[in-house]
Amino acid sequence: MAGTQSLELPGYAVLQYLGSGARSTIWQVRDQQTGEVYALKRTVRRHASDGRFLEQAINEYEIGSLLRHPNVRRIFDIRRVSRWLRLHEVHLLMEMCDGLTVQADRPRDLAAVVRVFTDVASGLSHLHERNIVHCDTKPNNIVVAGDGSVKLIDFGQSCYAGTVKSRIQGTPDFIAPEQVYRRPVTARTDVYNFGASLYWTLTGRPIPTVLPKDGLLTLNDGQRVLPVEQLNPDVPASLSKLVGECIQLHPPHRPGSMGEIGSRLMLIGRQLEQARPPGT
Repeated sequence: MAGTQSLELPGYAVLQYLGSGARSTIWQVRDQQTGEVYALKRTVRRHASDGRFLEQAINEYEIGSLLRHPNVRRIFDIRRVSRWLRLHEVHLLMEMCDGLTVQADRPRDLAAVVRVFTDVASGLSHLHERNIVHCDTKPNNIVVAGDGSVKLIDFGQSCYAGTVKSRIQGTPDFIAPEQVYRRPVTARTDVYNFGASLYWTLTGRPIPTVLPKDGLLTLNDGQRVLPVEQLNPDVPASLSKLVGECIQLHPPHRPGSMGEIGSRLMLIGRQLEQARPPGT
C-alpha cells in the first residue's frame, strides 16, 4: 500500500491514503492556509493506453463542478500535471465524504433503505434538472455517513442527456440496456441504474442485465427478473412494484422522472414508519 510520502501537493498536507481504483488513488489532504480537509483523487497515466482514465477524471471535474446539492459530492478544483509536454496526471480536489458505501455496508432495515434511496433520487433529480445523466449509479457510488447523510459520488462517466457513448460504459449488474447497445442516454438511464441498485440493496442479489460480468455480449432481452418481494418478503408490494418499473428494459416504460420516484419513496417511507411497532 502506498504511503503518504509518495504524493506531494503544493499548498496541501497529505494526511492519509484512503483507497484506489482504476489508475486512481484517493487521499485525504488539508489546505495549509485554511485548514480545510478534502479528498483528492489522483489519476496517473501508467501506460500509453491510459488516456481514457485521464479523460474521465477531467470529465468528472467538468460535470461535478457544476453541481450543488447536499446529496451530491462537491468537486472544487482540478490540477493537471504534464511530463515531456504530455498530460501525465490529473488531481481532483473533492468534498471529503466520510462513511461507507452501500456496497460495503448494505442497510437491512427497510425504512433506512428507503431513506437512503430517497436522498439518491433527490441528488439525481438535481443532475437531471441540469440535463446531466450520471450513467453509473450503483451501490459503490452511494456513500452513507454515520449521521445518515447520503452522497452520490463519481461523475467520471456522466454526460449530457442525448449523448451516444463511443464505447460501452457502465457496471454489469446495474447497466441499462441502452448503455450496452450504445444508444442515447437519458434521465431514464439513471432510473434503470437506480432501480437495479435498489433491487440489489433490498435483496442482496443483482438483476441479470444484458451485459454479463464476463463481458460477453449476450444481448438477451428475455432474462426474467424475480420480483423483489419474492426474494425479500418484508418488502411491501408498493416498493417491489416501483423497483420493477424502474428496471423495465425499454426506457419509455420506466418512471418519467426521479422527482416522481422520490415522491413515491417518501410515501412508502411514511407508510413503513407508521407500521413500525411502538418503541422500535
